[in-house]
Amino acid sequence: MNIMAKNKFGVKWELFMDELNYDMWAVRPVGDKDFNSPRLFHFIKKQDAEKFKELVEKSYHAVLKK
Repeated sequence: MNIMAKNKFGVKWELFMDELNYDMWAVRPVGDKDFNSPRLFHFIKKQDAEKFKELVEKSYHAVLKK
């Protein structure tokens, strides 16, 4: 399952079930496939991941634009 959204700063975030990490829910910028990325966040509950995704989409400090 992939749920993507783009915030007003041009960063697209996705929410997905990370089967390789104990079926935890993950939030990351689209295209960031680095497992050790500082912008990859894992959650046990989907609700927590959804709330975090909403928060990070509103924050302009979440990812620096290149």
